[in-house]
Amino acid sequence: MKKKISLIDFGAGNLHSVYKAFKFIGADIEITNDSNKIEKSDAVVFPGVGAFGEVMKSIRNNNLEEIIVKSAKSSKPFLGICVGMQVLFECGEENPYEKGLSIFKGKVIKFKKAKKIPHIGWNDVNGQKYYFVHSYYVLPEDKNIICGETDYDGEKFTSMIKKDNLLAVQFHPEKSGDAGLELLKSFIFDLS
Repeated sequence: MKKKISLIDFGAGNLHSVYKAFKFIGADIEITNDSNKIEKSDAVVFPGVGAFGEVMKSIRNNNLEEIIVKSAKSSKPFLGICVGMQVLFECGEENPYEKGLSIFKGKVIKFKKAKKIPHIGWNDVNGQKYYFVHSYYVLPEDKNIICGETDYDGEKFTSMIKKDNLLAVQFHPEKSGDAGLELLKSFIFDLS
């Protein structure tokens, strides 16, 4: 029997492209904002597009903060994508008054050196090319969670973190062709 994946719908984000990518690789995935369904699922995917503060407001307005934190800290596989990675941290420069989920210590900062912001396009993570669209990136206090870094216009940033069951990426695997699909497949493989 396939393991059930919950794709969290918090009112913003790139749900349909993430959903289609998982369906393409044969996953049993459901878009939901129902805390009970999320809690009962075997894995959680937390996508995000937009501004840190707006995403956090949407999470809180939809009463999803508690279940996201609980899922991220549980033993079930958890994947955060783009802003879904950023809000796992304490705060962001983009909206310093809106606190993040504080699953990890650290903050989200804007590119300082880059001549062109946002960073849009293909870039390298651990020898693979992935598709990025962002102006901010995470700065974790615990460097041991960093499992991928990327250089953009001379500025090195954290593009992937992993701790226990949790994997979070700054790029969009659902828009990253074969490399992105392989990453999603390995996420599903962790469910076996």
